[in-house]
Amino acid sequence: MPLDVIPAGQVLHRIYRQALAPIFFGPGASAQPIYRFDSAGSRFGVLYVGLRRAGALVETLLRNPQRLMVAAADITERAATELTCNRALRVVRLYGSGLQTLGTDNAISTGPYEPCGLWSDALWDHPEQPDGIAYQSRHDSSELCLALFERNDMQLLVGRTKPLPSILKEIAALLDRYGKSLSPTALRDT
Repeated sequence: MPLDVIPAGQVLHRIYRQALAPIFFGPGASAQPIYRFDSAGSRFGVLYVGLRRAGALVETLLRNPQRLMVAAADITERAATELTCNRALRVVRLYGSGLQTLGTDNAISTGPYEPCGLWSDALWDHPEQPDGIAYQSRHDSSELCLALFERNDMQLLVGRTKPLPSILKEIAALLDRYGKSLSPTALRDT
């Protein structure tokens, strides 16, 4: 199995609604899958993070490529958090050469969600017990993201957390990189 090792203590990036906890393995046991690598059998939760803040941002705020502006509410209701894990994470490489090794293609990152949840269930059950999946962001293939499986021995720690309005210049620079901008309301309200 093609595995990447994320060292203990490496910063992982999450952008989320401040009304929720920064660490959320969703949708959870017995809940219907919502996102790409959620368990098809609703057996465990999945936490989505980026290896860089840009990956977390594009997967959270730029899911509609036709949209040229990001609304004020999308900024004001969210925060950026840095997470670290107490141990090394072993994640299945579902990008690059790992695709051929596993007998799939990059549709795993860009195609329909249904087979992705089946992959999660199969990898969760695999004897090597990977901690999750590393995959290319659908919205920026140069960014790698992780779908971490809810495992009992995985302890994630919350590091620096900043409301997005407090880092508006950084967020605006990232959006500019993608040809997007903040709505004038977002700029006035901060």
